[in-house]
Amino acid sequence: MKEFAIYTGLRAALFGVCFAVLWFALNNWLTLFPLLLLALIVSSILSIFVLRAARDRLAGKINTRAEKIAHRIEQSRTAEDDD
Repeated sequence: MKEFAIYTGLRAALFGVCFAVLWFALNNWLTLFPLLLLALIVSSILSIFVLRAARDRLAGKINTRAEKIAHRIEQSRTAEDDD
């Protein structure tokens, strides 16, 4: 799924950017683990707003696939009823 790979890559990139900014801003005050946690929290909040378009494309693709699967299941069920 191309959309999943794109969205995951964008999430990782956003986390990397957040970590880099926090590293340069807070390196003297915090150690590595708190910086990682803070970058995770900040990137998670930012991704809600920044990655909305990519998330919507991914959700649309997943919805399309689910509808196709549901349609195939319904066709199989109808074919079994006809037999």
